[in-house]
Amino acid sequence: MPTEKNPVWAELAQLVPVVSLALPFIVAGKVELARAGGGLLAGALLTIPVTALVLWRRAVLNPILVGTAVWLWLGAVAFTIPIEPLHAVLVELQGFGIFAVVLVTGVLAVAFSPQGYIGCRSDDAPFIRRASLGLLALTVVIVAWSWAFRTNIRLGGGLPFIVLNVARRAMIQRATSLSSNPG
Repeated sequence: MPTEKNPVWAELAQLVPVVSLALPFIVAGKVELARAGGGLLAGALLTIPVTALVLWRRAVLNPILVGTAVWLWLGAVAFTIPIEPLHAVLVELQGFGIFAVVLVTGVLAVAFSPQGYIGCRSDDAPFIRRASLGLLALTVVIVAWSWAFRTNIRLGGGLPFIVLNVARRAMIQRATSLSSNPG
């Protein structure tokens, strides 16, 4: 199978759950995660139909957004049940928590997914592995960055999220251009 990109709708649909939580914070310029229980629950619940639709249409899940979905579910459980120690940790970590979970997801995707951490179907397994390891290295840098700027939603959350996803898309673009233009 040649390398193939996900359809744009599949990429955008996977953003809906986290954007539904993040947009009010980004517009306000500050995060009040301690009061975000309803938003976390709504975002987590949105991951169910979005994931089902993407898989039903045989598109590839974005591993970065899978990690984000896991973080949304952790937050929904922590705030809804409530589990006070988890609630306190999530509030303290702010956006850093997302990237810590994304890093774990990335490690698992590199180890176990044929699409790798970049989330791309391809016969070029060595490229997928190299690109996934490169994205994983970038994720480590982003985890450190998000820790340093965890109190600033734009610098510690929004910017690293955009950088990580744009880097992933650039790697997929490179893979598809290489497979359509070998040599």
